[in-house]
Amino acid sequence: MSGAESVVDIFNGLKNKGAVVAPEPVVKGWLRARGVAVPDGILATSPDEAAEFAAGAGGPVVMKLVSDRVLHKTELGGVRLGVKGADEARVVFAQIRAASEAGSDTGFAGVLVEKQEESGIEIIIGLQNDPHFGPAIMLGVGGIFTDLFKDVVFRALPATREDIESMISELKGRPLLEGFRGAPRANIEALVETAVALAKFGEEFAPIFESVDFNPVIVTPSGATVVDAKLVLAAGVKDDPLGFEQSRINHLDGFFNPASVAVVGASASEGKIGNVIVDSLVNYEFKGKIYPINPNREEILGVKCWPSLGSLPEAPELVVMVVDLKLVPGLMKEIAAMGSHNMLIVSGGGKELGGERESVEKEIVALSRQLDIRVVGPNCIGAFDGESRFDSFFHHQERLLRPPAGPMSFITQSGTWGCGFLELAETVGVSKMVSYGNRVDVDEGDLTAYLARDARTKVIASYIEGLAKGRKFLTAAHEAVVEYDKPVVVFKTGRNATSAKASVSHTGAYGGSYKVYEGLLKQAGIVAVDSFHELYAASKALALQPPAAGPRAAMLSNGAGPMVNALDLFPAKGLELVRLERSSVSLMRDHFSFFYIVENPVDVTGSASAADYEFVIRALMDDDNVDIIMPFFVFQDTPLDESIVERMEALNRESRKPILGCAAGGPYTARMSAALERVGVPVLPDVAQWTAAASALVQWGAI
Repeated sequence: MSGAESVVDIFNGLKNKGAVVAPEPVVKGWLRARGVAVPDGILATSPDEAAEFAAGAGGPVVMKLVSDRVLHKTELGGVRLGVKGADEARVVFAQIRAASEAGSDTGFAGVLVEKQEESGIEIIIGLQNDPHFGPAIMLGVGGIFTDLFKDVVFRALPATREDIESMISELKGRPLLEGFRGAPRANIEALVETAVALAKFGEEFAPIFESVDFNPVIVTPSGATVVDAKLVLAAGVKDDPLGFEQSRINHLDGFFNPASVAVVGASASEGKIGNVIVDSLVNYEFKGKIYPINPNREEILGVKCWPSLGSLPEAPELVVMVVDLKLVPGLMKEIAAMGSHNMLIVSGGGKELGGERESVEKEIVALSRQLDIRVVGPNCIGAFDGESRFDSFFHHQERLLRPPAGPMSFITQSGTWGCGFLELAETVGVSKMVSYGNRVDVDEGDLTAYLARDARTKVIASYIEGLAKGRKFLTAAHEAVVEYDKPVVVFKTGRNATSAKASVSHTGAYGGSYKVYEGLLKQAGIVAVDSFHELYAASKALALQPPAAGPRAAMLSNGAGPMVNALDLFPAKGLELVRLERSSVSLMRDHFSFFYIVENPVDVTGSASAADYEFVIRALMDDDNVDIIMPFFVFQDTPLDESIVERMEALNRESRKPILGCAAGGPYTARMSAALERVGVPVLPDVAQWTAAASALVQWGAI
């Protein structure tokens, strides 16, 4: 590529020739010009040229079909390894050309003849324009094992040197690079340099590729060489592929603390959605003005009804829609004329039904921007604020708990999980919760940016099925973490989707997969979890406890079984059962009876009192080997008296280390667990949640 030639010029030139891929010699020329090591070679257009190079190579050569239309050269017989000497090179050239000509429109352009590289560790480095996040880089165990092991990690572009080093550290195959079982150690620094250069290549060429495979990149003790390169061209040039829509937080306060609320579709019929929403606003704790809109009623639940939005004495700060979606565009124009800016659409029946309904939803999207109306929904249960007590839920107060104000906020595509989170938070409390449904306007990025600035939110939890604007969300989350020091916890579902691009390239096969999400969430500083209950456990722990300085955990209990169970889960959660300082062990040995086990995990047996727990926890607080303290409470054991609550409150105030409890049982256990949580000590109901919460504290400490 000349200095004056742009990637768009390259793309247009290739596409005008009917190209599907950029020819490998061309791609390698680009790499060589950018300091990336590739094998010595030539593009041979005749058997004599191939023979001449092979004769002077000083060893075997590799010969590959060159075409701008063939995606898989091997299937055509277009790749031959270990070719030796001029005579064999002539024969192989003829065979490759014949195999190519036997196919249809293969675009034969010659044969790439390269010196065969020495064996080493085979790594794949890939680039892709992900459908949700845009340009990303992939790194993993390569060669023929790419699809077998699927040991790959992703980061968004641009990627820093630190990102690349982190990717390599996450590979299960990293020991291969480090000299597994006496093998020579590969030049990891050369791999890092190569990956950094390829990441920059990805930024530069992002407008024109769909995916790129550098597979394998052979890493030896002396360096790293890109042996094979396949760049699959995009369907068209992508404008500003590294750009993204900025989050917008204007008017979002109106969804949580509105001074006045109009309910369009208010109903006097008990059990109707429009009736339940009005009942919740009128008869419970919300203090704002309520305007039921119903042209056929004088009043509903003792509150005056209004025939239309236009008849109201003032512009409501928030309008809740419980009417057919087809009516919404017209109502939006009324709202705009009144000077209102917030609409919450509970009603469903949008794009999920297709056809005319999808068109209506698109019109709502356009009007939202045009009229400066922020929209939550449609197809959602809406918003809740722990402080103002506003909610738009169509769930009776007797059936769905509205928790007190607290430090956690939750944004969710699923209203069902929104209900679950609220009820789990009965003791700890919630600042804000939003179920945003089809997100025609307000989305994860907007809400995360808003909650980052919300003084009452300490932790942002999020349930995600998919992201329409992935970079927008990642940027907002990273800002929350870095600038506002707020953990963002994400549970992402839909992890097993397959991609239609699987037949195009190894890298493209991962398009939109959870592997991409996993790497990019980590890059943004997000704590990722594996279930809804882990999401709540991690959020609660992060809201109530300080971050852990490291993964070294100490456990204690008056019943050893659950601790053994937890230890099974430690490796997967990145936790370490630490060896206690000998001074801590001696202190406990001198204090307790001989049958207490005072090594980690500490078993204070069924004879343990609250004072015993306090003694052990104080010892662990003073032990420099311990980063996180994990007591399990068998509250059913009579010697463990209820003074444990007061003692744990004092310990929690004094400790610089996180204290994370666990207890399993019935009503009495639930009551004691709630009492501990009211004094700031989280107590998880099972071992899986306990270890997940501990892992979140460790991850947040590392961040």
